[in-house]
Amino acid sequence: MKADVTSELREILGCYDIGELVDWERNERGYVNTSYAIETVVNGGKHKYFLRKYKRGIREQELRFEHSVINHLAEQGFELVARVFKTRDGETYVRRWENKEDVFYAVFDFLPGEDRYTWINPACSDGEVEKAAVVLARFHNAVMGFAPAGERDEPRIIELLPIIGENVAKGAAKIKQTAFDACLLEHQQSIQKNVAGTLRALGVAECKEVVHLVNHCDYHPGNLKFRNGDITGLFDFDWSKIDARCFDVALAMLYFFADWGEGRDGAFDLDQAALFLKAYQRTLEGGPELAPMSDAELECLPHMINASNLYVLNWTIEDFYAREVDPEEYLIYLRHGVQVMRWLGDEGNWAALKRTIASAKM
Repeated sequence: MKADVTSELREILGCYDIGELVDWERNERGYVNTSYAIETVVNGGKHKYFLRKYKRGIREQELRFEHSVINHLAEQGFELVARVFKTRDGETYVRRWENKEDVFYAVFDFLPGEDRYTWINPACSDGEVEKAAVVLARFHNAVMGFAPAGERDEPRIIELLPIIGENVAKGAAKIKQTAFDACLLEHQQSIQKNVAGTLRALGVAECKEVVHLVNHCDYHPGNLKFRNGDITGLFDFDWSKIDARCFDVALAMLYFFADWGEGRDGAFDLDQAALFLKAYQRTLEGGPELAPMSDAELECLPHMINASNLYVLNWTIEDFYAREVDPEEYLIYLRHGVQVMRWLGDEGNWAALKRTIASAKM
């Protein structure tokens, strides 16, 4: 197996002028793509890179979208991004034909710093939370008004919500006879009700007039690198798309502040959420490109958090039925999403969340 991977990686590197492969290590953190830390040697010097083999089914226009966003950020002086390297042919990816379909590869800078967290129960410090908010605001500012090449093959959240409802029903009809299936069947109706209610809430005029720009769409502590309390890298832009700015903020809040601990599963850390929002708003105050979130965006934000939870639940359900995965692992994700939904559905929690968000008004 190791010999087969080595041969595959050497073939891909043959399309680049970055040296000869001398070592590699599989990155086990990803769920969607297959990634490697690779080391090459050229003119006696060793260099480290990040090589990604993209998931099957990704379309070429989606790669063009992702890579154009990365290139734009680099051109804007956003130093936390890993540059994508060009092949000898001038492309930012390599295409191969495997099992009767296209397979794509790309090579990136290897970002410095430590992978301190995953997307599950990150438990960041207050300082890390504030710095993460600053980075997200800087990212949004850098992409404001930018029109990427290509297109992400996923609609905006307001168009995606009805599809999520359909996917819940499709998943519940497939049934693998596992504890995951039993949990989905038990909560199918409440998820569908949540989809309908979120759609109604986001259908008001105020929520249709919010800022739209490139969303990272996977902004969580596992996609950040840290060193001595500072953030040294932001990566994994393959989920990025054009959507409401407040959806990207909401999704980040879900990842950062929804607890996974026993007895607290699904509950939000509202103190840290307040720190995050205020740091995000301060970073953009007085900026010529992008202003802080408006009152209308903040009004939409609680409903966008609900939508974000449905967005992650949708991935959980789709991925479970599309691949051979561990049912017990995915049951944890499903139950977490249900617990978040319950926490948000409590009137007292909802009111507290709204007060927290209102405190960030400028």
